[in-house]
Amino acid sequence: MKDLRAFISEVEEKLPREFVRVTKEVDPKYEISAIIKKLDLMGKSPLVFFENVKGYPFPVVCNTETTATKFGLALNCPPEKIEDFYAEREEEAIRLNRFPAKEIDRKDASCKEVIKTGKKANMFDFPFLTHHTGEAPYLTRAIGVVMDKNIGKPHCAHYRFMVKEPRLGVTHITPGRHFWNIYNHAMEENKPLEIAFVLGLHPAWALASQSRVSHPPSEFDIAGSLIGEPLELVRCETIDVLVPAHAEIVIEGEIPPHTRELEGPWCDFTRYHQVAERHPVRIKAITYRKKAIVHDMGAWPTRGGMLLGRIPQHAFMNRKIKELVPDVKKFRFIAATGWFYGFIQLDKKHVAQPKQAILAAFANDIYLKYVVCFDTDIDIEDGRQMAWALATRVQADRDIMILPGVLGTDLDLSAPAEGVVTKVGIDATAKPFRKDMPPVVSVPEDVMASIDLKKYIKNLNRLI
Repeated sequence: MKDLRAFISEVEEKLPREFVRVTKEVDPKYEISAIIKKLDLMGKSPLVFFENVKGYPFPVVCNTETTATKFGLALNCPPEKIEDFYAEREEEAIRLNRFPAKEIDRKDASCKEVIKTGKKANMFDFPFLTHHTGEAPYLTRAIGVVMDKNIGKPHCAHYRFMVKEPRLGVTHITPGRHFWNIYNHAMEENKPLEIAFVLGLHPAWALASQSRVSHPPSEFDIAGSLIGEPLELVRCETIDVLVPAHAEIVIEGEIPPHTRELEGPWCDFTRYHQVAERHPVRIKAITYRKKAIVHDMGAWPTRGGMLLGRIPQHAFMNRKIKELVPDVKKFRFIAATGWFYGFIQLDKKHVAQPKQAILAAFANDIYLKYVVCFDTDIDIEDGRQMAWALATRVQADRDIMILPGVLGTDLDLSAPAEGVVTKVGIDATAKPFRKDMPPVVSVPEDVMASIDLKKYIKNLNRLI
């Protein structure tokens, strides 16, 4: 069975250089996050298992999905092929859905080993981490699950979750996304929206929850395609929601209609503290495995960005943009800025194609704030090449388009009104075409190949 515990054991056995077990007692308030942040600043992101958490009988695990190597292990594919593998399996699920999620009996679901309902359900019983100065505890690796009644399927995605009181949390529903539409439908009927927050999943399940596919299939069906077997689901105790049966912790609750609760301060991927009126979640039950493992991000990565989100987002964006502009070769987010920047590589056949591709990107992701389109001779994952193209192929009055008053993320603190942003597209392709510009200078290839620097420079290895 593929679950979080099996994956932790597999990493410890097969990737010992990416596994750390901390036996020293650690405080869930700041200390665990500080350890993860210090590792990140060193350029390290191993899976870290904290087995002795101050004041709690539950361990904490962080950094489960921070490297391509760990994802390769989770998906059973070469690390350099994880994006291709994901895109192929997602496409297979859309066309065939060979491994649809299946419901199992409650008695066979390990997430039901301990069941606490009503006043016995207390989120303070768990070492949910406090990450940054002045914050409350937050769940950063919880997957929110709601039922899409239009199709009778569960919908899920990662949503931050503030632990405010023993039986009160606050979550953030992104405007314009699928969950937002489901929530608004419930509000139109003046009914509470039942929701479960699932914690502690195998990386393949977590990866599938980031999918942007139109239902059906569901994200849980995508998970089955990734692992090659149906994901087992179980019905919650107090709400009519299906959740992964072998999760570590399941928090059951409901969002009351037309109600807001102060959330924050919290640092999202923007790295600014934010406070706003958000969506309260009244807790009705908590079920969990014996000796449950609390799964957390630990700290926002400063170098590689959120690999977990980029893999399915790249698959979705490449598929959608190429549907409109087939000559697009590749789309990429830039890791360091979350989802605000996007880059397109285009085999331009018409002078108007770059702007068409840019508009297609904006239409398919509300988070995007800047999109830049390059020719195929520019590696859109090499900042030096991209900066060179911006410097030598762009004239601002001709190549920059500014789109004010567009729906964007409500996390953008620079916006004059929440969720209303100005978007910028830049055509950084050669004008009119790459063939019309002078060739790029180069040293003859045969000369470059013949040069062995060790024959010319002594102590070459000592040079910095």
